[in-house]
Amino acid sequence: MPRIGTLTIALLLPLSAYGTDLTAMAHKAGFNRCDHAIAEEFKGLAQKGDGVASTGYFNNRSFSIMATWGKKKDSIWKNTTFVKFGRRCLAYSVVGSTFPSTCSVFKAENPQWKSMKQVADFTWTQNKGGVNALLKDLPNDHCSVTYRIHQAYDVNVSSATDKKSSAGKNTVNSSS
Repeated sequence: MPRIGTLTIALLLPLSAYGTDLTAMAHKAGFNRCDHAIAEEFKGLAQKGDGVASTGYFNNRSFSIMATWGKKKDSIWKNTTFVKFGRRCLAYSVVGSTFPSTCSVFKAENPQWKSMKQVADFTWTQNKGGVNALLKDLPNDHCSVTYRIHQAYDVNVSSATDKKSSAGKNTVNSSS
């Protein structure tokens, strides 16, 4: 019989106080041992300031965080699901950003993303690490960039240098 979980959405949380709050919310949901992964995946939010996050979980083996931050026409959203797997914490993220120029300018400034295929108004790209990104031109000469990243963390690690990445180094340059 398949296990059906209940998704519980927690309060919206201003990220100026995110540091222990996201971890505390995970612990309150019965999700622990992935504190380092949560802190590492969302460390940029504290640096950027004004952001919002919500959390949800199915059981004590998985926990999701959806967050947004940035400024108008130069913003980021990220949805990450953390899964405990043995002595590892796996983080599966879908990330979207608004680049403050056209997609042509984005590709010129980020040559690591090679065009693969045009489908309707989306351009599929891929970097050397095999990560795909979708580009879509937006009104007012902006570009939507959406990509997926998978990371694996040791559960007993407190150092960012011990982070393992199955997707290789993935960076998107954007004006801040």
